[in-house]
Amino acid sequence: MSKITPLHQNVKLLLTVTSDNHIDHKHPIPALPMYWLTQSVKDSAKSAHTVDAYISVGDVTSRGSEKNWTMAQRCFSKAVPAKQIFLTVGNHDLWADESYEAAEERYLRHSNRICKTEHTKTWFSHTVNGYKLIFLGNTKDAGCEAHLGEDQIRWLNEELDAAAGAPAFVFCHQSLNGRHGLPRTWDRDESATDPMEGGIGTESDEVAAILKAHKNVFYISGHSHMGLCGEKRKAAEGYASFEEEDGVTLVNLPSLACGNHHGDDRAMGVGMVIEVYEDKVAIRPRNFAHRSMNRKVAIKDGKPYWEQAIR
Repeated sequence: MSKITPLHQNVKLLLTVTSDNHIDHKHPIPALPMYWLTQSVKDSAKSAHTVDAYISVGDVTSRGSEKNWTMAQRCFSKAVPAKQIFLTVGNHDLWADESYEAAEERYLRHSNRICKTEHTKTWFSHTVNGYKLIFLGNTKDAGCEAHLGEDQIRWLNEELDAAAGAPAFVFCHQSLNGRHGLPRTWDRDESATDPMEGGIGTESDEVAAILKAHKNVFYISGHSHMGLCGEKRKAAEGYASFEEEDGVTLVNLPSLACGNHHGDDRAMGVGMVIEVYEDKVAIRPRNFAHRSMNRKVAIKDGKPYWEQAIR
């Protein structure tokens, strides 16, 4: 066990990132997903270097009910994981027994309470230590996919323009269509054939074009529950958790607390530590429950993490 410690000296931005917590009072053992989320919060709080932001990339809850959000809030009350907390909305956060509008209102109310923010939309951005953190959200119920809409897509382009080539991090619960082995990695039995299944949906190509038009963009998603897939999986199956496409780095996170499939490491409790330096970005998988960095899965160039020079 060891504290989160930056890989190099003079880190300029330090983020801890998880996804798919799926807090659920109807879970067979409700305390189990709460345990994984609480452990990630506590581990981030004990970092050897102050964490600038703790980020969830969606599906904090399995259904966005009042009871589930109250349970999630209890997890975040156990420690202060970072200077700031940001909760990306996931499709499960917007599913409820009532209307979409009611679920959206609960997400905004509870997310603002946990994060100490005043967001009025499911999509927003913050500049932390000079770096853009951009969070994509929904504008209507789109099932398992996302629906951004014209205004949000235009806003995304403007936000990346404003980053002016500095590393920018786009957080969206769903990955771009067809990346990270989708659609066949969407299900355990690999039966999915719809090219949009498991991805962002009909707006994927438009979003991808905007990302590729800018330098040093990192697109970070969850949703797939794939586990941690490295170079071995890339060579054998053609996909990985970390992929690069026309200069854009695509990162898909394992499910923190709801089981994983297809990965070289399928453990729960795994997320990422993102470190930004003057000339590079390092992204390191970490098991927050065991308080240890990834050692066994080669991610890039035989190393257990992804490191990329800033262009």
